[in-house]
Amino acid sequence: MKKFIAFVLFLAVAVIVVPWLHPAKAEQVDVYQDNQLVKSVVFKIGVPEYVVNGQTPGTKMDVAPFVENDRTFVPVRFLGNALGISNDNITWDNNTQTATIKGTKATLQMTIGKAQVVSNGQAKVIDVAPILKSDRTFLPARYVAEGLGYQVIWDEVTQTVVCWPAGEDKPDVSAVVDYLVEKNHETQTTTDYTDINGYRVPLETDLYIPESTTVDMSLLVLLYKPLDKQYQDLNTMLNSKFDSETVDEIIEYVKQKKDWKQGLQRKKWTTNGYTIDVVSGAGDDGIQVLVKKQ
Repeated sequence: MKKFIAFVLFLAVAVIVVPWLHPAKAEQVDVYQDNQLVKSVVFKIGVPEYVVNGQTPGTKMDVAPFVENDRTFVPVRFLGNALGISNDNITWDNNTQTATIKGTKATLQMTIGKAQVVSNGQAKVIDVAPILKSDRTFLPARYVAEGLGYQVIWDEVTQTVVCWPAGEDKPDVSAVVDYLVEKNHETQTTTDYTDINGYRVPLETDLYIPESTTVDMSLLVLLYKPLDKQYQDLNTMLNSKFDSETVDEIIEYVKQKKDWKQGLQRKKWTTNGYTIDVVSGAGDDGIQVLVKKQ
């Protein structure tokens, strides 16, 4: 009987002591992207690419994040995608100028020019409003990330924004930051570029770029020009707007035409809301690359 009483007393003490020895952690919010837990997202000012879970190369964007009013702004769709939200759950109401992002824990709404974020119907005043720039909607990264269950830090030295799930330790993203800093260096040291319809176009390119009102961008790879440079310029231009995997496929296909006698059957790629159409007939001394909005 004494042993039984002693055992009961031991359990009682254990119930009291164990929580004290192991304090509860802050609630963790799991954020998923394509059924994969998002552990980290890194953006860098001036670099049109973001990195998820430390996987480089990252995802290309057609515009780069920028700072305004001491806040980092990122295009709404790329910001949502990076934070695990599919395109189906990111909507834009042109009448009210309102972006809606539906996450697993909250639905956020932000309106152009209005310094507030509405989470699950509850409005919260913030210190900066979403911006409409060049017909693109940019949202303040911090407030969106925090509303979707992330912790966020800003590093002034590297000009980077790092997001990770609330309740977890900050991940080591030093390698990613180094990668994006190098990308920024490559952009800054190359000054002989211009912007045409959102494409990064070399000023002295051997590509022929005819004007067109029927397509977003019309390019012609000329066989009698230095092909290596044209391929490089084509790669640069397409990569400034589309994902690298698709661009690599296009470049490899274009390279199959070795001379003017050889034909190249029409082939199309669909990506990021655009169709990229490549064709060249037998006897043609150029390869047409046409980019059209869907």
